[in-house]
Amino acid sequence: MNRKKIIIITSRFPFPLDKGDKLRIYYQIKYLSKHHNIYLISLNTENSINTHQIKELKKYCQEIFVIKISLISRIYNMLKSLMIQEPIQVGYFYSKKAHLKVDQIIKKINPDWCYTQLIRTAKYITKTENNVIDYMDAFSKGIERRIIDFPFFIQPIIKREYRITKEFECRIFNNFKQHTIITKNDQNHIVHDKNKSINIIPNGVDTTYFYPNNEIEKKYDIVFVGNMSYPPNIKAAIYLCEKIVPIIKQKHANCQVLIAGTNPHPKIQKLKSSNITISGWVEDIRETYASGKVFVAPMYIGTGLQNKLLEAMAMGIPCITTELANKALLANEKQIKIAKTPLDFANKFMEILNNKTVANNLQKEGLKFIEKKYDWKKINDKLSKLFK
Repeated sequence: MNRKKIIIITSRFPFPLDKGDKLRIYYQIKYLSKHHNIYLISLNTENSINTHQIKELKKYCQEIFVIKISLISRIYNMLKSLMIQEPIQVGYFYSKKAHLKVDQIIKKINPDWCYTQLIRTAKYITKTENNVIDYMDAFSKGIERRIIDFPFFIQPIIKREYRITKEFECRIFNNFKQHTIITKNDQNHIVHDKNKSINIIPNGVDTTYFYPNNEIEKKYDIVFVGNMSYPPNIKAAIYLCEKIVPIIKQKHANCQVLIAGTNPHPKIQKLKSSNITISGWVEDIRETYASGKVFVAPMYIGTGLQNKLLEAMAMGIPCITTELANKALLANEKQIKIAKTPLDFANKFMEILNNKTVANNLQKEGLKFIEKKYDWKKINDKLSKLFK
């Protein structure tokens, strides 16, 4: 097979795997490196990247370039984005100095393809023909769903960001030869007359890493996992603890709940009580999943496919979620329970807790569903074919 040279541009370094975009690109890089030569360019707006992180990606990359964007540059370009009708988050991850460095690297490597993740990095691709953008999600739709959660005096800014992001998603379309996105639902929200040509490349799960583990004690009745600084996860955790759990406790007084994930927001920390445990980043998230009897994900905002559901189902944990989350997952009631209201969530939880047959069937059917539809190898086979 003719190995292509592929430059991959990310807005964050793809390790550790504490956020959805990092998880997705990490497994894509890992797979693509088997068939192509990968050159990684990562923007850095956070802390310095340590040698352990570099070493992990070096296994799969020919070269790694980390480009720091200073705080001053971020503030300047966010303010500038307000004047030039571009999304604020695009301004946050852009700098002219970084752009010049990207151009220099592209000139040096002379790649066959450039693959850029998210609209945040789209402006860095201007001088090559074979370009692919991974929209991942329709960011504009996610912003629209969250407008109501902001204070009224902030809402005009968020509405502006929604409108500009929607236009930007469309405007950059023609700059790329190929396009990918996680779900059909998000594909429909990219407002371009050729949006049906966007390739659906879902998220996957590493079934050699996430698999059923019955050796760990089921200390918690309910587990919810995610990046706990991400607004949709914050809202879901609060909904779970304040709306669903009180109903469950009427029938199951000592219901124990674990909320786990990186960077827990102060609103999440406030949920802590005698029956609700809050943990931050954990080294091995599999132990967290395995410690729960039921995984409950009341996702009412957000876009894309929920990695947390893929991982929980791969580990044989019975899951309950919303219709919105299942629009991306596309599982049936034999594979996952769907709930609409707090009472509905509580009733379905009690059904799983009290009926071993129901719980075992959900475990078995959910696992089969993941293995058939969401294995990373099958998904990345499709991605690899785009780089012909």
